[in-house]
Amino acid sequence: MKFLRLEDSDGSLAEMVDQWKSSCESYDEDFDQYTHGSFSILKEECIKLSGNKSSGVYALKDESGTFHAVCFLNCALIKGYAEPVLRVRHLLLSPYYDFEDLPIEVYSETLAACFAQIIEISNADLAAPHVKIHYRSPYDRSFFAAFAAAIRHTNMFASVESKGMWLYISKEPES
Repeated sequence: MKFLRLEDSDGSLAEMVDQWKSSCESYDEDFDQYTHGSFSILKEECIKLSGNKSSGVYALKDESGTFHAVCFLNCALIKGYAEPVLRVRHLLLSPYYDFEDLPIEVYSETLAACFAQIIEISNADLAAPHVKIHYRSPYDRSFFAAFAAAIRHTNMFASVESKGMWLYISKEPES
């Protein structure tokens, strides 16, 4: 799975919306009601930020073309940091994850794929030595806190902490 920057102009936003609408319909859900308040923010940001190099809406898409997740990424200098921070907000999983009775491992695998792609983007497109991921649910907090505890003592990152509803990651300075 790979993160794809969604753009209104290239049709990628419409492709994802159409796919998720179809998914909602298959569960007898109205897409507009289902996504009210959450996805509307992402859609608005996607249109508003077209061409913006430091912010965007990204979707996790697999090899078969299925969109599994979407989130807002913003790279900026923020208070308390001397270097850019990549902030991840509004992380949403597709309706499939809400309506299917899936093993917790499937949900975890998708969140792990999102994490890997966020780190990859922080090393390239939205380069930042620090990453902050906002949790959307208690399960996200539980997953990422456990994930942080598991990787905290590796040499992968300089610092990994779960505080409140945020996961804070600082990467090792480049040599």
